[in-house]
Amino acid sequence: MRRAALAALVLLAAGWALTLWVGPWSDERVNDLFVYRTFAAPVLDGGLPYRDVAFEYPPLAAPAIAVPGLVGTGAEQFRWAFALWTLAGAAAVALLCGALARLTGGDTRRAMLAAAAMPVLCGALLRTHFDVFPVALVLAALLLLVRDRPRAGFAVLGLAVMTKAFPIVIAPVAIAWLLARGRRRDAWQGALVFAAVMAAIAGAAVVASPDGALDAIRYHLDRPVQIESSPALVLLALDAVGAGHAESVSSFRSDGLLHPAAAMIESLFLTALVVLVALLCVRAATGGRAGAAEGEPPGSRELVLAGLAACAGFALLGKVFSPQFVIWVLPLGALAFAWRMHALAGAVALVAVLTQIEFPAHYFDVVAREPLALGLVALRNIALAAVIGLALRELRAPHRARTLVPA
Repeated sequence: MRRAALAALVLLAAGWALTLWVGPWSDERVNDLFVYRTFAAPVLDGGLPYRDVAFEYPPLAAPAIAVPGLVGTGAEQFRWAFALWTLAGAAAVALLCGALARLTGGDTRRAMLAAAAMPVLCGALLRTHFDVFPVALVLAALLLLVRDRPRAGFAVLGLAVMTKAFPIVIAPVAIAWLLARGRRRDAWQGALVFAAVMAAIAGAAVVASPDGALDAIRYHLDRPVQIESSPALVLLALDAVGAGHAESVSSFRSDGLLHPAAAMIESLFLTALVVLVALLCVRAATGGRAGAAEGEPPGSRELVLAGLAACAGFALLGKVFSPQFVIWVLPLGALAFAWRMHALAGAVALVAVLTQIEFPAHYFDVVAREPLALGLVALRNIALAAVIGLALRELRAPHRARTLVPA
């Protein structure tokens, strides 16, 4: 298996080279590196996030963003340092996918090689955003849960949420999964650990600057619907049929829409997310109670599949769907490939490829509301909806006997 891991890491490094030197994968005309660099410089000089430097992310995003600045905060120095930093994070993601595949009855080699194809599918956005780090923490948390270490798993999941908020939707899935297996003590203790980790980290941010921490929350509550999100497509459709004007706004470091029905549409999509997570909880809880392969905990695959599908739902149904959010979904595709769920793996790959075609080459066409560009975004979002639908179908399917691939 060491050879397979080495092959995957070599493939990943080759893909990273594509994102640095070969078009269209190297297209980085729109990225967050300038924002990260301007944050890293004062923090490395001793400033505190929230208190001395405005910060929109959870507290643990600060080191994920600032560490490459130790090499230098000049444009080129930071660009290269961040590329190497995210390459390390992507390598962790690939290896964790392999470990999860092995413990859930999948093919370890297929998982690692599929994860190593991430830069080919996504292009430069993979190395110009820090999302690989919360994704790695998510995979580590799921791995600990599958290995029957629930308190450690929930602790790492809390760290993931404190790096970027989206993994919070995995917590109810994991709690439901434990409760359905009669592990009430593990469920409530894990939930307490999860809450305590987040409270401790968030509390440190509040102590550093109550106003700054509150401003970070207000930032996300006040920002308008982002142009590439599913709610935005609904608002644009309403505008097209004369049901209210969708006004374009450039604020909060993104491009959004204001519309009289925006609050209602956001609420409807939030409700849909809650319903989806509840359904995934039920499917994770009731699936895989019997027939698991030797060495595979009952329902372990269902936990991983439902948890990662919940993250996909967070991206699809939220009021913001920045292109880098597709990174959250890539491990689901890699593991689906390892489990030989080829339709699901193909749908995830399609989401990534459509995102790369749209961003950044046609992003400003989306902002200008060019029909073809908007159609491309709509197709991407439909493909992500298909990912979630296929995941639900797999969770509903009878639990089949599985053959573990030797490690």
